[in-house]
Amino acid sequence: MLPIKKIYIDSRFMSSDSASHSDFKIDLPITFLMPEDTGFYIDDVCIPHTWYPISERNNVIVFKFLTSNYIAEVPPGNYSTVNFGIAIAKAMNDALINIPDRFESLYDAKTNRLTIKLLDAIKEFNAFQIYTDLLVDELAPSVAHRTINTMTKNFAQKPFDNSDDVSGYIDMYPLRNIYMTASGLGNFNTMSVAGDRNIVKKIPVTSEHGSVIFDQTVTGMDYLDCSRQTLSRLSFVLRDVFGTVIDINENHISFSIVFSRVQDGS
Repeated sequence: MLPIKKIYIDSRFMSSDSASHSDFKIDLPITFLMPEDTGFYIDDVCIPHTWYPISERNNVIVFKFLTSNYIAEVPPGNYSTVNFGIAIAKAMNDALINIPDRFESLYDAKTNRLTIKLLDAIKEFNAFQIYTDLLVDELAPSVAHRTINTMTKNFAQKPFDNSDDVSGYIDMYPLRNIYMTASGLGNFNTMSVAGDRNIVKKIPVTSEHGSVIFDQTVTGMDYLDCSRQTLSRLSFVLRDVFGTVIDINENHISFSIVFSRVQDGS
């Protein structure tokens, strides 16, 4: 007989040494020893969609203007596509310390593309380019993999001249799935393409910013093994596909852990 059938988890009851509501530890009031052939799955997931589309993990612009390279950062936040383009141009202008503004942004609603261009008055005698990740890896490795390039689809390097920088189709919602990882629960029999071996749930992002994501299991057949484990302190982290912790801005999450006896690990 199982010592427990279901555990309800709410990050508001996280331990004092937890990092955040998306990286937290739970101390169970009772220690449970799970018998052989015990499986579990995560159900009744409730996660607020309160992370910013633009954050420290994807807000950097590395560009060249005239003879110098610059690093600019768009402030984290929830932007419309138009305001995102304005923020890009402002960040680039701010990076040119003691130099008057040089860049502006235009938005094409028909194609959902942004154009970053030199102001017409100074365009003839100036040149610039926004670096793709290939060059960022070489020129500014400290900010590699933190650029806006996946948002703007900046994959083909613009030449260093006075031509406009035209984005691809702007993607303001780059996070498609949330990966819940756990320690103290499960026997490391899952794996992501990033190499994580302790994923206990993949949650599709089905709600827009400001709403709440609900994820319920239609049928509890996809059990993960937790045989012979002692459950006392459980740790949970919400990550993106690259393994980065998702900042949900101090909002709490909740879910259930459902246990059952299974045969042959199925």
